[in-house]
Amino acid sequence: MATTRIEGDIASVKASRLAYMESYLDQNFEVGSFLPSSVVSMMAEMTQILEREIAVYLDRKNRVIKIAVGDAVHVGLPEIDGRGRSDRPCGIRLLHTHPNGTVEPSEEDIRSLKNLQLDAMVVLGVRVNDGRLIGTSVSLLERDSKGKMSRVHKEGPYSYAHIDRFDALFDYLTELDRSGVQGLEEVRKDRENAYLVGVIPEQQDSMSHPVPLAELAELAKTAGANVVGTMTQRRAVPDSRYYIGSGSAQELAKNVQAKDADLVIFDDELSPSQIRNLEQAVGVRVIDRTALILDIFAGRAKSREGRLQVELAQQKYRLPRLTGQGIAMSRLGGGIGTRGPGETKLESDKRHIYRKIHTLEAQLKEVGQRRELLRKERKKKDLPVIAVVGYTNAGKSTLVNSLCNSDVFAEEELFATLDPSVRKMVTDENRDFLLVDTVGFIRKLPHDLVEAFKSTLEEAVYADLLLHVVDVSAPDYEACIQVVEQILDEIGAGNRPRYLVLNKIDRVQGENTPLSPEIRKGYGRVLSASAVTGEGLDNVRDEIIRYFTRTLRRYCFLIPYDKGGILARLHKEGVVEQEEYTQEGTVVRGFLPEPTYNEFRYLAVK
Repeated sequence: MATTRIEGDIASVKASRLAYMESYLDQNFEVGSFLPSSVVSMMAEMTQILEREIAVYLDRKNRVIKIAVGDAVHVGLPEIDGRGRSDRPCGIRLLHTHPNGTVEPSEEDIRSLKNLQLDAMVVLGVRVNDGRLIGTSVSLLERDSKGKMSRVHKEGPYSYAHIDRFDALFDYLTELDRSGVQGLEEVRKDRENAYLVGVIPEQQDSMSHPVPLAELAELAKTAGANVVGTMTQRRAVPDSRYYIGSGSAQELAKNVQAKDADLVIFDDELSPSQIRNLEQAVGVRVIDRTALILDIFAGRAKSREGRLQVELAQQKYRLPRLTGQGIAMSRLGGGIGTRGPGETKLESDKRHIYRKIHTLEAQLKEVGQRRELLRKERKKKDLPVIAVVGYTNAGKSTLVNSLCNSDVFAEEELFATLDPSVRKMVTDENRDFLLVDTVGFIRKLPHDLVEAFKSTLEEAVYADLLLHVVDVSAPDYEACIQVVEQILDEIGAGNRPRYLVLNKIDRVQGENTPLSPEIRKGYGRVLSASAVTGEGLDNVRDEIIRYFTRTLRRYCFLIPYDKGGILARLHKEGVVEQEEYTQEGTVVRGFLPEPTYNEFRYLAVK
C-alpha cells in the first residue's frame, strides 16, 4: 500500500479515498465554527462509503491535525504527544462518527475525553444507508470544587441544522483556560519551527526585496511559526521538480535536519508535484506562500462573509492539489486494469469540491447583493465614501480610528484587519463622511483570494475617494505602493480618484521621504501624517473635506421658519458655512451636492 498519513484500520481502503481524506490534513476550515461543515460533510460521506467510524482531530484554529479510520463500532485514537495537562484542556477537540446513528457518547468516549484532556469529544450520528447526519452531541470537561477538570458536561444532541449552536463553546473553553489552578498560560506551546526558502529571479532588482524573505518571516510569525533558518537562491527559471533544483533540495534537507525544523515554507506558489517531491527530499511538511496566507486569513476571519470568502479560496487552492494526489495514488497499483476505479473515485472527489465551491459562490453572491443594497442606501443619502486602502500593516486601521474616534481592531501585525469595517467621520460643519477600512494587500496575493474577496474589495471600486496609506518607514515603501496600485488595477479601481497618505512619519523624523515623479503624478494630493501621534491628521481631514467641497454647488438659501426640516437636511447632506436669522427666515450659505441643490434651488436668494 502507498504511504499515507491517514491512521487506523486502512488496509482495505482504496488509495484514492485515503488521498481524499489526506487532502484535509493541515488545512483550516471555517474558523470560529465549532463544527466546521466542510469537515463534518467529509466525515459523513466517508462513513457512508466505508461503513466505518471516522475520527478527526481539530485545533482551535480549525486545522485538521490527524484523521483515523476505524471499524463499524470503534476507532482507535491516534496519540497527541505532549498536549495533555491536568489544569486545562489541551487545545484539541475530537470529532468522530457513529455509523449506527447514535449521538450519545460511549463510556470509552468519556474515558478518552478525560485521559487526553481534550477540549471536547464530539459524536456525529450518521445513517450509513444514505450518509445522513442524524444529530450531534458535544461532551466537555468542567472543574470540580477543587478546580480539577474531573466532571463532564454534555451539550445537545442537536440536529445538523442547528450545529452552529455549538459555536459559543469556544468562549467556554477560553474561560476554562483562564480558570486554571496554575494561572494564565497558553493552551498550546507547540509553535512549529519553520525554515524559509525563496527563489529570486536573476533579473530582479535587489531594491524590490531589501531584506530577502523578511516579509515571509513576518507572515510565518503571524501564523504562529518560529523561524529557525532561511535559504535563498538566484535562478533564471524555477526547477520543474524541486523548484530550487535537486542539489539545493539536498542542501535544504541537511539544513532542515540541523535546525530541527518541522516545516519548510516557500515564498512562491508550488505545484502539487513540487510539494510532493520536496517533502520526500527534505522529510518534513512543505507548504507554499499561498497556503501560509490562507492559513492567516482563516485565523483572522470573524464575520460570516469573511469565513465564506476564505473557505472559497481554500477550496479552489485544494482542488488541483487533490487532483495531483488522486492521480498519483490511482497509478500506484500499476497497469491499465488498476487505473479505472481510482480515477472514477477521483472524479467523484473533484465533483464534491466543485459542489462546495458552487455553494460558497452562491452564498457569497447573496452577501454581495446585500452589500450592494447598503451602497445604494449610502448613495441615496449622499454620504461620501472614502475607502482606506494600502499594504498590510501600513496603519490603515489606526488612521481610521484617529480620524473617526472609533475602535477598529488595530495591531502591529500582518492582516490584523480582514473583515471590512465602516466608520463615520464627523466634521466641524456637522457633515458626515464614511471611511471604509479594507483588508491589506501584499506581494504575490493569491489570485483565488482576490477572486473570493471580490465583494469586499468592491468597496474600493465604488468609493468616491481612495486614501492610499503607506508605511513610509518601510525601506521598500515605493515598491509597496506599486503592489497596491497593481492590485487596484486588477479589481477595477485603478481609475478612482485617490490621495496618498505617507503614514508613520514619526519614525522617520529628520529624514526625507522622496517620491519618484511617476508615483506622485497618480495622486491628487500627497499628505504626510502619523496616525499614532496625530501629526498631520488635521491636514488629512481638511483635504478630504476640500475634495468633496470642490464637487459641491455653492448656495445661499432663505429657509422659512416653518420649514425647519429643510435646514436639517442641508446640515445632513451638505456643508453649512453660515446661518443668519432674519424676519423672513434663516439665510443659509454653504455647499450641497447637485441633486439636493436642484431640489431646493427655488429658495435661492437672488
